[in-house]
Amino acid sequence: MVFSQILQFISRFRRAFLSPTKALTSYSQCAEDLIVKMFLQVGASTERGFYVDVGCHHPRRGSNTFGFYKAGWCGILIDMEEDKVRVAQMARKRDVVVQSAISDRAETLNIYSPGEFSTNATIDPSAAAHHPDYHRLSAVTTETLTEVLDRCDCPETFEFLNIDCEGNDFRVLKGLSLVKYEPKVICIEIWESKAGLDDLVASDIHTYLSRHGYELRSWAIFSAIYVRKPAS
Repeated sequence: MVFSQILQFISRFRRAFLSPTKALTSYSQCAEDLIVKMFLQVGASTERGFYVDVGCHHPRRGSNTFGFYKAGWCGILIDMEEDKVRVAQMARKRDVVVQSAISDRAETLNIYSPGEFSTNATIDPSAAAHHPDYHRLSAVTTETLTEVLDRCDCPETFEFLNIDCEGNDFRVLKGLSLVKYEPKVICIEIWESKAGLDDLVASDIHTYLSRHGYELRSWAIFSAIYVRKPAS
């Protein structure tokens, strides 16, 4: 009896203090990459996948796709500013990097930003209007995400679409044909979510994705993560 108690104590001690622990590394702002990996069931034996990252900003810091790149995946990175594109080309050699301002139609708009290499650069004038420190950088001609993916020979079915475009996210989404292209998981910034979950589900983005066969599966403060429903 005493011997069995000693063995039990040793077993519990081993589990409490000697069991190996492995911290999960996230490169995202709010661990979105780890959440997406869970839904895609990404592991050591998972085949290498494909992603599209619209508004990629920095190739590593705060990136929702860099963790996948490190795991051997590749994809398409898109940003509207030349400096960000050049940095991404240096750091992400396997990826196709595109300089483009994405929207739901072709038009000429201004880029507004509070500073150099800012995460908050936008072509949405209403977003810029709320910040007195924003200034105009340059004018750009927009194009749709479908046009860019067509030009880059993107696979029609791919694993992960990330959209982070500072207030222009819904227009980016509407510029993608979800009939032709079928990302399995979509992570998209929804500004209404800052006010809470009720505002998120009342947003135009949530309504649009729900109508196009996507289910809200997680919420990471600024971003919502949707998973494509299986075909019935």
